[in-house]
Amino acid sequence: MAARPQRLSMVGWYDPQVLARSALLVTVANLFGRHSDSRLIEALANQPQREFPFEVAEGDFWFDYVSDIGDGWNPTFAIARGIAAQELTVASADGQTHATRGGELLIFGGDQVYPYPSKEAYEKRAEAPYATAFAQAHRHPQVFSIPGNHDWYDSLVAFSRIFCRPERGFADCPTRQTRSYFALSLPHDWWLFALDLQLGADLDEPQVRYFQDAIARMPPEAHVILCVPDPQWIYEASYPDYASYEDTVLKFFEQRILARKVSLFLTGDLHHYKRHQNADGVQKIVSGGGGAFLHPTQAPDTRSLRGGFEERACYPQKQASSRLTWRNLLLPLWNPKYMWIPATLYVISAWLASASLDADEIGTLSTALQAAINGAIRDPLNGLWLVAFVSAFVFFTDTHVRWYRFLGGIAHAITHLAAAFGVGWLGIVATTRWLGLTFGDIPQMLLSGLITFVGGGVAGAFVLGAYLFISLRVFGRHSNEAFSSLRIEDFKQWLRLRIDASGALSVFAIGIDRVPRDWSDGNQPQDERATAPHLIETFTMAPQGGGRYRVSGLDQHGRRY
Repeated sequence: MAARPQRLSMVGWYDPQVLARSALLVTVANLFGRHSDSRLIEALANQPQREFPFEVAEGDFWFDYVSDIGDGWNPTFAIARGIAAQELTVASADGQTHATRGGELLIFGGDQVYPYPSKEAYEKRAEAPYATAFAQAHRHPQVFSIPGNHDWYDSLVAFSRIFCRPERGFADCPTRQTRSYFALSLPHDWWLFALDLQLGADLDEPQVRYFQDAIARMPPEAHVILCVPDPQWIYEASYPDYASYEDTVLKFFEQRILARKVSLFLTGDLHHYKRHQNADGVQKIVSGGGGAFLHPTQAPDTRSLRGGFEERACYPQKQASSRLTWRNLLLPLWNPKYMWIPATLYVISAWLASASLDADEIGTLSTALQAAINGAIRDPLNGLWLVAFVSAFVFFTDTHVRWYRFLGGIAHAITHLAAAFGVGWLGIVATTRWLGLTFGDIPQMLLSGLITFVGGGVAGAFVLGAYLFISLRVFGRHSNEAFSSLRIEDFKQWLRLRIDASGALSVFAIGIDRVPRDWSDGNQPQDERATAPHLIETFTMAPQGGGRYRVSGLDQHGRRY
């Protein structure tokens, strides 16, 4: 009997160890990754790679797309079981059932592991769930993958070992690519190009030449699916300072290298489902629900994007996503380890403030506060701490407006400082008045520090949760920080795609509202509250010539169009 795989919980993004290591890896990757491009080394070290052809003798050609996997076992394995199923029937909002089929091709769209890449993390968080699911289904499709930002945090070392070594394979499934990018020639003149953009960098020269060679062999009437690691069309709507499509590598690739319109954009990075469509029927899809924590769909406002793209669907629906933001008010419950951080910061702040107090100045909160402010002005160490404290929160503030960054960051920092002072003053009062200890003696300071540490951990976590709640609900900001703290396992999804004999491309967006929390030793779901995979929406792109498509389908509400 095979050993039971380790069922890891969702990543605790607010755990001090995870925060510290993630910050270090992000800094190193951004400082050095751009100057030691492993894509160039990979291209030199490997055999030449051409496009990979896929043919179908008759009938339909099916394949799956999933992104942002490799977090907790429950959501990752739930999605993997759905993908592994050879035949999967899903119900739509109108109660009708739709039969889908697992194909011979599975594409991972980026961020295959969290919180940071390593051989062990890939094996436990990404490979084990899929190996188990495919073994149960007795199905092993060919796997292709592009890296996301989390895959790049070790300069692509672990990713290349897992996905770019065909002799190894992934989850007992064959892999064929030898580079972090690839081109697929699909039936009926559909081509799929998957780019590796490193950490937002430009295309490297070997990658440009690779796609130019593939495009030279592509027929003039071909239709292109473009897979990219992040939704630049969403980010430019969220942050006006973000490089817009007009200035990005996507426009360079589409106009200068491809020299034709892209029919369908596929990406992940944002952990939800959103689809935009323009008047020509061109689609831009964010499908990042493969297992990582959920991202909100209600913010930012993406109803209309540049180029005439209008939002046609999102999952979860915005009302449900908005309700989930209330969980931020209970942030300490979801992130108990995080309380060590505000506890430490509050103790230091209270310690520095109390150092400027005399015994006769602690009688009331107002007199103690006035004395602490005077001490902060006179004491350089105290003043420097306050400047550093406030600066950190200004830097943390998520906005593109400079004045709001300062005002929001300062308000957030002052709230924490006020809470730290209040908890510290309460610790002094409790030890001097209620317990009768002498102010400034070692027992009094130690016990007061302990009270501040415990109270500060709880208070600081609640303050952060309230800040994230207000930021997201009122200003539409901090969507990543607000929802990563919630570690939501549910509302996961992937795409199942079909090319039929007429050359039309159909997309089935499949979601799971609640993933199982309990599994048997045979890895079967034991959670009665779990829901089966269902159809979010489906649509078909029928080529009309000239880069235009007739789009028909079934929307999220069960209405045909």
